[in-house]
Amino acid sequence: MDDILFRHTAIATPNDKEAAFLQRQVESEKDKALVNEAKQFDLDLQSLLKVDVPENLAEKILFEQRFSAENKSRVNNRWHIAVAASIAFIIGISLPLLTSLNSSPLDIGTVAMQHVQQEYYFTAKINEQASLASVNAKLANYGGSVKGELGDVFFANYCSFAGTSALHMIIQGEKGRVTVFVVPDDAEFIETAAFNNQHLKGITEKMGKTNVVIVGERDEPLEKMNLKLQKNIQWNI
Repeated sequence: MDDILFRHTAIATPNDKEAAFLQRQVESEKDKALVNEAKQFDLDLQSLLKVDVPENLAEKILFEQRFSAENKSRVNNRWHIAVAASIAFIIGISLPLLTSLNSSPLDIGTVAMQHVQQEYYFTAKINEQASLASVNAKLANYGGSVKGELGDVFFANYCSFAGTSALHMIIQGEKGRVTVFVVPDDAEFIETAAFNNQHLKGITEKMGKTNVVIVGERDEPLEKMNLKLQKNIQWNI
């Protein structure tokens, strides 16, 4: 047995009975002393670990655990009550504010531009080739009827215009596609004659009992589309 293995055995298992390990102790007083030190260390360690168990230790541990759990439950309950009260307070002060905000009329131009931007990837490619009969069937609900030529109508269907049922049409303009919303005039919107942002622009025209909102790209001559709609759609008054 070499020195490294002997030292490892002496420290880890000083009571090992392997012949080579015992032979090293017989041949060397130094090795025997190392083993004896390791044995004494084990005895001292065991002595330290021997602790008398108090009477009723199990009952005391269970009592402490139960007390801790009950205390934690009370703390949690107080915390939950506090949170619930805070939420109720926030809801209480927020509902009137939200009601006030929701009751405020929206700008019809802003709603139209947001609608166009949100559906841009859908409307930029769609082509349902809406027929005149299809357009008139839907336009009739708003008191209108096409009597002339609108050009290529890629899409004509109902939509939710900030909660109001409106007719949504996409018509070919001079530069690109133009979106036309037919919105009942009794809908509570702030009417804006003209509006724009960095990508789109629009105009609003009163036609029959509706507000017709026309939206297109910045370089689109919307006035020409407006004139086309006024010329070719007859409205009930």
